[in-house]
Amino acid sequence: MNLLAIATAPAAALMLTPVPAAVVDEGVAEAETGAVEAVRAEVAVAVEAEAGAGAQMETEVETAVETATPVAEIEAAAEAQIDEAGEERVAARIIDIRADDASALDEAAAEAAQGAAPVQLVSWDGDFELMKTSRRLRIWRSHIAYNLTVDAEGKATGCELTETFRMRRVSDTLCEVLMAHHTFEPAHNAEGAAIEGNYSSRISYQEMLERL
Repeated sequence: MNLLAIATAPAAALMLTPVPAAVVDEGVAEAETGAVEAVRAEVAVAVEAEAGAGAQMETEVETAVETATPVAEIEAAAEAQIDEAGEERVAARIIDIRADDASALDEAAAEAAQGAAPVQLVSWDGDFELMKTSRRLRIWRSHIAYNLTVDAEGKATGCELTETFRMRRVSDTLCEVLMAHHTFEPAHNAEGAAIEGNYSSRISYQEMLERL
């Protein structure tokens, strides 16, 4: 049919043949099915990717756990370091004590060779006062080692702690107690005259507790 014929054809002849409803429904259904399948495919891909990432994470965690140092080994190493440090401190303290004892023996031997008599302790009555003062000052030590200067009348005139404290006030307060509660027989020279001397000792807190 040419253009002239189309232009002059009746309107009824030019009307399109309607598409059956069943065909339309079938097309819509196919389109919906295709969309659903596409969505399902995308979801499947996402789930698979997530599963892969989860598996990789589990593998990394297992590897980290396997290569990590067990807590028991870490604790054992820390305890070993603490024990080693404690042993070193004890060994150092033993050396100090032996050095102090050797020095005291040397002084006594020198005085004896010269016919002199060292300072002699007559009494110590300061257990209660020293314990009370130590608790007030929050001193937590096993003992106190000290050196006292004793004048010709047997009175303590000077004090020095072998192991000092960070705060000078603590050392001074303890020295006051030590000097006030010692009674001495002064040192004597070769001619028998009283002279200034020194007295060194160590007081154990455990022994004080047992005496109180």
